[in-house]
Amino acid sequence: MKYSDKLRDPRWQKKRLKILERDEWACRGCFDSENTLVVHHLRYLPDKEPWDYPDGLLLTLCEECHRQEREHRPYVEQGLLDILKEKGFLCDDIAVLNGGFVCMKMIHVHDVMATAIAWALQRPDVLRGIIDGYFASIASKPELPPVDNL
Repeated sequence: MKYSDKLRDPRWQKKRLKILERDEWACRGCFDSENTLVVHHLRYLPDKEPWDYPDGLLLTLCEECHRQEREHRPYVEQGLLDILKEKGFLCDDIAVLNGGFVCMKMIHVHDVMATAIAWALQRPDVLRGIIDGYFASIASKPELPPVDNL
Protein backbone atom coordinates (compact mmCIF):
# COMPACT_ATOMS: atom_id res chain seq x y z
CA MET A 1 0.00 0.00 0.00
CA LYS A 2 1.32 3.48 -0.89
CA TYR A 3 1.99 5.94 1.92
CA SER A 4 -0.66 8.31 0.52
CA ASP A 5 -3.20 5.47 0.75
CA LYS A 6 -2.20 4.79 4.35
CA LEU A 7 -2.97 8.42 5.22
CA ARG A 8 -6.55 7.83 4.08
CA ASP A 9 -6.88 4.73 6.28
CA PRO A 10 -9.49 5.17 9.06
CA ARG A 11 -6.90 4.12 11.66
CA TRP A 12 -4.68 7.04 10.66
CA GLN A 13 -7.62 9.43 10.49
CA LYS A 14 -8.58 8.46 14.06
CA LYS A 15 -4.99 8.89 15.29
CA ARG A 16 -4.68 12.18 13.41
CA LEU A 17 -7.80 13.61 15.06
CA LYS A 18 -6.51 12.53 18.47
CA ILE A 19 -3.23 14.42 17.93
CA LEU A 20 -4.99 17.52 16.53
CA GLU A 21 -7.24 17.59 19.59
CA ARG A 22 -4.29 17.06 21.96
CA ASP A 23 -2.48 20.01 20.34
CA GLU A 24 -5.66 22.10 20.55
CA TRP A 25 -5.93 22.45 16.77
CA ALA A 26 -2.87 24.72 16.56
CA CYS A 27 0.58 24.43 15.00
CA ARG A 28 3.19 23.50 17.61
CA GLY A 29 5.76 25.51 15.66
CA CYS A 30 4.09 28.89 15.19
CA PHE A 31 0.75 28.41 17.04
CA ASP A 32 -1.24 29.14 13.86
CA SER A 33 -4.79 27.81 14.05
CA GLU A 34 -6.18 29.40 10.89
CA ASN A 35 -4.32 27.57 8.11
CA THR A 36 -4.34 23.91 7.11
CA LEU A 37 -2.84 21.65 9.78
CA VAL A 38 -1.03 18.35 9.32
CA VAL A 39 0.15 15.75 11.81
CA HIS A 40 3.90 15.37 11.49
CA HIS A 41 5.95 12.29 12.37
CA LEU A 42 8.98 13.56 14.31
CA ARG A 43 10.95 10.57 13.11
CA TYR A 44 10.17 7.41 11.22
CA LEU A 45 10.34 3.99 12.82
CA PRO A 46 11.03 0.88 10.76
CA ASP A 47 8.11 -1.47 10.19
CA LYS A 48 5.56 0.88 11.78
CA GLU A 49 2.36 2.01 10.17
CA PRO A 50 1.55 5.74 10.52
CA TRP A 51 -1.23 4.99 13.04
CA ASP A 52 1.00 2.71 15.19
CA TYR A 53 3.34 5.50 16.32
CA PRO A 54 3.42 6.61 19.95
CA ASP A 55 1.61 9.92 20.41
CA GLY A 56 4.87 11.52 21.59
CA LEU A 57 6.39 11.11 18.11
CA LEU A 58 3.53 13.01 16.46
CA LEU A 59 2.73 16.70 16.52
CA THR A 60 0.56 19.21 14.75
CA LEU A 61 2.18 21.60 12.28
CA CYS A 62 0.76 24.10 9.80
CA GLU A 63 1.66 23.43 6.17
CA GLU A 64 4.41 26.09 6.20
CA CYS A 65 6.13 24.78 9.34
CA HIS A 66 5.78 21.24 7.96
CA ARG A 67 7.41 22.28 4.69
CA GLN A 68 10.26 23.98 6.52
CA GLU A 69 10.74 20.95 8.76
CA ARG A 70 10.95 18.60 5.79
CA GLU A 71 13.24 20.84 3.72
CA HIS A 72 15.59 22.30 6.33
CA ARG A 73 15.87 19.68 9.09
CA PRO A 74 18.53 17.48 7.41
CA TYR A 75 20.86 20.48 7.00
CA VAL A 76 20.28 21.78 10.52
CA GLU A 77 20.82 18.31 12.04
CA GLN A 78 24.07 17.88 10.14
CA GLY A 79 25.17 21.35 11.20
CA LEU A 80 24.53 20.49 14.86
CA LEU A 81 26.57 17.31 14.58
CA ASP A 82 29.37 19.18 12.83
CA ILE A 83 29.51 21.81 15.61
CA LEU A 84 29.58 19.11 18.32
CA LYS A 85 32.47 17.42 16.52
CA GLU A 86 34.32 20.73 16.08
CA LYS A 87 33.92 21.45 19.79
CA GLY A 88 35.55 18.11 20.60
CA PHE A 89 32.50 16.06 21.55
CA LEU A 90 33.33 12.37 21.18
CA CYS A 91 30.82 9.59 20.65
CA ASP A 92 30.52 8.93 24.40
CA ASP A 93 29.95 12.65 25.05
CA ILE A 94 27.12 12.75 22.53
CA ALA A 95 25.67 9.56 24.05
CA VAL A 96 25.63 11.22 27.49
CA LEU A 97 23.96 14.30 26.03
CA ASN A 98 21.42 12.05 24.31
CA GLY A 99 20.78 10.24 27.59
CA GLY A 100 20.03 13.55 29.28
CA PHE A 101 17.31 14.29 26.76
CA VAL A 102 15.95 10.74 26.97
CA CYS A 103 15.65 11.05 30.75
CA MET A 104 14.08 14.53 30.60
CA LYS A 105 10.65 14.31 32.19
CA MET A 106 9.13 17.38 30.54
CA ILE A 107 7.47 17.00 27.16
CA HIS A 108 6.75 19.60 24.50
CA VAL A 109 9.12 22.19 25.97
CA HIS A 110 11.35 22.15 22.91
CA ASP A 111 11.07 25.85 22.18
CA VAL A 112 11.88 26.94 25.73
CA MET A 113 14.58 24.28 26.18
CA ALA A 114 16.36 25.17 22.93
CA THR A 115 16.35 28.86 23.82
CA ALA A 116 17.56 28.19 27.38
CA ILE A 117 20.39 25.94 26.19
CA ALA A 118 21.49 28.46 23.55
CA TRP A 119 21.37 31.23 26.17
CA ALA A 120 23.41 29.20 28.67
CA LEU A 121 26.01 28.27 26.06
CA GLN A 122 26.52 31.94 25.17
CA ARG A 123 26.88 33.07 28.79
CA PRO A 124 30.16 31.98 30.40
CA ASP A 125 28.86 32.90 33.87
CA VAL A 126 25.75 30.75 33.47
CA LEU A 127 27.68 27.86 31.95
CA ARG A 128 30.22 28.05 34.80
CA GLY A 129 27.33 27.94 37.30
CA ILE A 130 25.89 24.85 35.65
CA ILE A 131 29.27 23.10 35.62
CA ASP A 132 30.00 24.08 39.25
CA GLY A 133 26.53 22.86 40.25
CA TYR A 134 27.15 19.55 38.50
CA PHE A 135 30.45 18.97 40.30
CA ALA A 136 28.90 20.01 43.63
CA SER A 137 26.12 17.45 43.14
CA ILE A 138 28.68 14.73 42.45
CA ALA A 139 30.63 15.67 45.57
CA SER A 140 27.51 15.53 47.73
CA LYS A 141 26.21 12.29 46.18
CA PRO A 142 29.27 10.22 45.31
CA GLU A 143 27.23 7.16 44.41
CA LEU A 144 25.09 8.37 41.54
CA PRO A 145 23.07 5.63 39.84
CA PRO A 146 24.33 4.63 36.39
CA VAL A 147 22.53 6.04 33.38
CA ASP A 148 21.21 3.20 31.22
CA ASN A 149 20.31 3.11 27.56
CA LEU A 150 22.73 5.71 26.35
